Amino acid sequence: MVSTRSMGLRNEGNMERALASGKDRISALPDELLQHVMSFLLSRNAVRTCVLARRWSTLWKSVPALRIEDDLVTDSNKFVDELLRLRDPVPLNVCDICDVSEDSDTEDPETFCEEAYNRIAPCLRYALLHQVRVLRVSAPVFPTDLVLVSSHLKRVELCHMQFEDSLDFSSCQVLDALEMTDCNIYAPIFCQSLRHLNMKGGCFDNEIRYHISAPNLVSLKLAPESGLTPLLDSMPSLVTASVESSEEEFHHCFALLSCEDGCTREETFSVVLEGLSAATNLELTSDDLLSVFRMDLKWSPVFSKLKTLLLNKWCVAGDFTGLVYFLQHSPILETLTLQLNIPTHKKQRVNEADERYAPKKQSLPSKHLKIVKIICGLMKDDARVYRALKMLYAHGVPSEKIDIQ
Repeated sequence: MVSTRSMGLRNEGNMERALASGKDRISALPDELLQHVMSFLLSRNAVRTCVLARRWSTLWKSVPALRIEDDLVTDSNKFVDELLRLRDPVPLNVCDICDVSEDSDTEDPETFCEEAYNRIAPCLRYALLHQVRVLRVSAPVFPTDLVLVSSHLKRVELCHMQFEDSLDFSSCQVLDALEMTDCNIYAPIFCQSLRHLNMKGGCFDNEIRYHISAPNLVSLKLAPESGLTPLLDSMPSLVTASVESSEEEFHHCFALLSCEDGCTREETFSVVLEGLSAATNLELTSDDLLSVFRMDLKWSPVFSKLKTLLLNKWCVAGDFTGLVYFLQHSPILETLTLQLNIPTHKKQRVNEADERYAPKKQSLPSKHLKIVKIICGLMKDDARVYRALKMLYAHGVPSEKIDIQ
């Protein structure tokens, strides 16, 4: 038998002889491997390889990726149309579409977006028809007539898009991950198979609170710039969740809000916390002291699996109502982090003799609690830090478990 070391030495020798003789090593590779390498190129560049040699003249036709980066409005060379017409009907691993056109101030934004979508739509339909597994779209468009129907699509990444119709991914039976960046969402989201959802930037509707129904989520991140926090249905498999609420003052508590069915009524349901109650790791942040999180506390969800929790300044309002609640309803909590390092308009200073904290109901924290981190930066003398310490002591958290940073 030939040893691995002997084979390695022989291959090195062959490579050195090939380099010395000027032999084309790349052309010696099988077609499938060359096409895999070409799949990382923009489609325009992959097509250009046809001029290298006769063997390369048709390799681009079976590359398992479409990567379009064009001015989708003003581009008139019909490259995309010809690419789709001439390409062999082999399955796609990736379809990546990026609009690089510049939105002129003189153009009508709706017309601009409509033209861009008209350029994108045929490519999207082609990708779905050819069993695409990963779909990425970055373009200022308003999809209105495209339905994602696929039994192969596993990951979708969308950027700068606006959705006014329902995002129903029920027909995407194996869709695992959905990432939306700087998208404006005025519609509910449904997906049974989805396990990872990441929505950052962009906005939700300011008047209608829409649903997110994804019962098999394992990880969730919501960080919009504005709008009403969506209503989260039950997520029993959830492990890690981070929700940033950006609701304005006039939206929280018992404000009258329009619902998806068109009626207007007082909210009588948990918006966020019940849906997140199965999480093991949880981050809840809001710049609004009267946040949707405080509104949800009255429904008394129990966080029976929660081990790691991060809260910011919203939890200090109402005599630390939010913080006390989680101490009382998280029986196996291990690590609690309070982010209090956000400056207030007017700094408050107190002395120990000036304020007493007398909780309405004392309770012992989780016996599993290992540490409480209070992140205050240069604001260690802020009143909220002092009050947080008083509250923690009153609820049985010993000083040796508190770390002020």
